[in-house]
Amino acid sequence: METRKPRRPAIIDPETLEYLEGEEDPALSSESAHTSARILIKAPREEWSDPDVETRERLLSYLKTHGIDDLAELWSHSPAETLPGTLWRLLLIDEWIKRFPQGVSRRFQQGLTSPKLSQFIDVQGARTLDFLGWHKRLGTIMTGDFTGDFADFLEESQAVLRVLAASEEVWMKEDPTNPLANPVTMRDDALMNTAQELFDSATLYREGRLR
Repeated sequence: METRKPRRPAIIDPETLEYLEGEEDPALSSESAHTSARILIKAPREEWSDPDVETRERLLSYLKTHGIDDLAELWSHSPAETLPGTLWRLLLIDEWIKRFPQGVSRRFQQGLTSPKLSQFIDVQGARTLDFLGWHKRLGTIMTGDFTGDFADFLEESQAVLRVLAASEEVWMKEDPTNPLANPVTMRDDALMNTAQELFDSATLYREGRLR
């Protein structure tokens, strides 16, 4: 399968997606990352006003035509405890599964039967997880079609990662040439660290503080 790294943000028609411009301006890039993330996932009790409907529709149309790569680069610079940083981590997981669907699915099943599983997650709860259904919902986030409670989904996601970690305690560390290798995926205990970050994001989201 051909692989490619996320592209740098394109300079899109300012009348279409003006907030994706200014990739060389860190402040504007950060604002763009947060604006686009809010469009896909709206945090509860947030104080800011909604992006206007026309802007939302243009972004969703752009995503369906061009994919997520432009936003991925913006999100990749955001801290874990932010909404764009959380979406970046979910995107990495989604891309990992898309590139290696059989391998990741097999690893999940191995994790469920691992004698170490109880060290990572409640065994009874882990065995109620629906890996394929969860991954399908993950894909809807990246197209703006997600419905449901985002905090619940983040907690489900961290549980999936803990099962995967029970099978093997590294993510991309064994292959630094992998296109998905970056500081998130290459660190020690990457799956468990990412699981904890998603759990923390779920808490922040429920408190209206995942910005």
